[in-house]
Amino acid sequence: MADATRPPHTLVKIELNLGSPAYLAAANQFSEPYCEAWWAALGDALYGRPGWYCELVITDTGTSLLWSFGALGTSLFNIGWEGDADSITLFDYENDRSISFGSSVELNEWLDQNEWRHDDHVRENLAPMLADANWALLQSVEFQIDVTHDDSTWIATVQKLPVTAAFGPSLTEVLSAARAAIVHEFGAPAGLASQIKVSAHFDPAAVAAT
Repeated sequence: MADATRPPHTLVKIELNLGSPAYLAAANQFSEPYCEAWWAALGDALYGRPGWYCELVITDTGTSLLWSFGALGTSLFNIGWEGDADSITLFDYENDRSISFGSSVELNEWLDQNEWRHDDHVRENLAPMLADANWALLQSVEFQIDVTHDDSTWIATVQKLPVTAAFGPSLTEVLSAARAAIVHEFGAPAGLASQIKVSAHFDPAAVAAT
């Protein structure tokens, strides 16, 4: 049923069939064909890293693929194709500067030292607004969870939520831990954890363990 307060066309959802794997298909479609290995290395480095997400960005100059770091769609760090297959360039919005790295290893080392700068971004900038609405919006959002399995441990990472990962001995427990981590990140009452909506995405290791 259409929302009476909004025209039906504003509710239309678009699904992009880019082929499989969709990530590299998008890289080839919206970047330069010879940079596939560059995108693959970047995806290997950032997939599952808390707070990082990849999306297609449409602007006046065209459509591009972009990796971003931030909570619920905010963009504190950006990485996109800059035309050089031998380097990775990150834009740091807080310091208004671009930084180039010679490899994904160098990038991850820098991120390990700098992502903490935004640990309080959620509580300082987003939580007050949600608290004023009695946390109703937090309960209405469906959080996307990436799930993997390593040895005997389940690991869940919350997409678009920096520095939030959960660990547990079973799938049920790790999803419960992820919900608790989301509530904690926003400083919301712990009792809301069971009401947080999540959608789990399993990687091959998680599929094999189920």
